Amino acid sequence: MKVRKKYQASSNAEINLTALLDVVFSILAFFILLSAALTIPSRIGVDLPVIARGNSSGNSGTSDLKQEDLFVITLDPSGQMLVNGKVLTPQQLEQDIRKFLETSAQGIVVLSADNTNVSYQQVINRLAEIRAIAGNRVAIATSRS
Repeated sequence: MKVRKKYQASSNAEINLTALLDVVFSILAFFILLSAALTIPSRIGVDLPVIARGNSSGNSGTSDLKQEDLFVITLDPSGQMLVNGKVLTPQQLEQDIRKFLETSAQGIVVLSADNTNVSYQQVINRLAEIRAIAGNRVAIATSRS
């Protein structure tokens, strides 16, 4: 007498993973969106000027500043910082900035990068270096393009 097996293994059995992959990708998408929502975006603290209506001078926030209250640093495309057309080392620049801020009570250090070949990353790096020296007395000079 032959004993019959209730279940016989078939030779062409397959496991369908489509539903499992859908669930895995849905969970992955959920965690990616969750992590993007929980991160705090880093920003550069830049206070943009506000022009008051009826003010023809165009510099409502800096009307009481004179030319001698500005210490202008020009950034060239190679990343060097120039003061009055002279290239300064970081140590010389730090000394000059500190001396300027001590002598001028309302003085502001201005970073000017008018050259279109200067990259944003260079401006951000130099701005961070200058802010480490001058604190919140730093401004960025812009030009109309």
